[in-house]
Amino acid sequence: MPLGKSKEEKVLEEVREILREASQNIRDGENLKALYKYRQAIRFLVDKEDVVSEKPKVFSKFYVDIGKGLYNSEEHDQAIDAFELALNLDSTNISAWLNKAMTYVSMNEMNEYALLCLNEALKLDPENQKALLNKANVLRILGRKEQTYETYEKLLEINPANVKHIHKMVKRTPDDPGLWHLEAKYFESIGKEDKVVKAYEKILELDPNDEIALEKLAEFRPHDSRFVTQKAEALLDDGKEEDAKKLLNKALKTDPENLDIIDLLLDIDDSDTDILRKKAEILEKKGDRPKALKTYKQIHELDPSDITYFNKALEMNPKNKALLYRKGDALYNAEKYKGALETYNKLVDLGENDIDLWHNQGACRYQLGEYEKAVESFKKVLEKQDDEIFAWLSMGAAQYQLGNYQDAMNAFNEVVKREADTPSAWYYKAKIAAKQGNTKLLKPLLSRAIKLNDEYREEALNDEAFDELKDNPIFKDIVS
Repeated sequence: MPLGKSKEEKVLEEVREILREASQNIRDGENLKALYKYRQAIRFLVDKEDVVSEKPKVFSKFYVDIGKGLYNSEEHDQAIDAFELALNLDSTNISAWLNKAMTYVSMNEMNEYALLCLNEALKLDPENQKALLNKANVLRILGRKEQTYETYEKLLEINPANVKHIHKMVKRTPDDPGLWHLEAKYFESIGKEDKVVKAYEKILELDPNDEIALEKLAEFRPHDSRFVTQKAEALLDDGKEEDAKKLLNKALKTDPENLDIIDLLLDIDDSDTDILRKKAEILEKKGDRPKALKTYKQIHELDPSDITYFNKALEMNPKNKALLYRKGDALYNAEKYKGALETYNKLVDLGENDIDLWHNQGACRYQLGEYEKAVESFKKVLEKQDDEIFAWLSMGAAQYQLGNYQDAMNAFNEVVKREADTPSAWYYKAKIAAKQGNTKLLKPLLSRAIKLNDEYREEALNDEAFDELKDNPIFKDIVS
């Protein structure tokens, strides 16, 4: 075994001594002497290239130490040269790439070069936290916000403790919504709901139309209509009406008495009677009866069969005759004849003696099959106005249903005496003739009805009044 130190060991010992002296110079405040020593170290290693090349990884680290010393002495260009010498020896030296990048950051307008170095380091170690943090900072300097946030997110994925770097950046630039988004995601991951909400509220202060913040706040604070309505309005601005309605309806299930949400739904569709009814009921519950009545009235205007408006209004003034008339008409038009009759009867009880009232009462009774009472009502009309054609016509129809064919015929005769071209009167007269077996009268009566309204031709074929005459040549001739 040979005695003494090898050539390699001597070179290593020499370079370590030079760097030790440089460090001591710095501690003593003798920066110029330190700078001289770093330069001496480079010259020494370059001169010993034959030895250095045999141990590239070892000597690459020395070049990094030299580069750091030059950087601290603010000799940035020479520091870059030292790091390049390190990388020439070992391109996988992550420390060299990182220090070279940070040196470029310290130099004016060299951030793109810094980014290239950091990306090289991350190719070697994709989860290198120092490289990621420096990359995020460089990207911020370059104004590439989305990439900055992505890099910070990667840092959080690797180690949630890296959130401290985001906290620092938020303090420095509190008006950056992207950083607040990162804060919110972090707090959500550790279950700190209040801080999540605070972060998203801050985002909305900075950007009232931020959809993610609105959606999250609607999720975490469903009872706060501010966030739900803001989110819905943002969706509407984007033309997403159905999405806005789904969001609002979902919020309404959680907070069913929220008038802000209801009003926004009605802004989208003011003909939604279900939502209008909710609004009316809430207003009524809150004691705002005038607005509740106005809303119930809107419902009735959209759906005439809905008489809630009249019922509510009559609770306050049960003897309001105008409302009772309108309620009765609404019920009759909705074919709710029993309710309509009860309403008209109330008007009679209140002393009303109007022709239209008696006629309406008779019409309800007729529809309910109360033909005798219907006749009484129509007689009341005729007592007041004996030339009221519709009353004669209606009374004739009621008498026909009762089988009082002569009384019915008399009523229809009164109709045609006053208005000869009333087709329904002639048709009923023909039906009576058929019921009485009077085929002699049948032809002129039914022919006149069909001449005035041809639809009676088809109706007669299916009318039970003519069942026994279907094979009669006279009847066949009339309807053919």
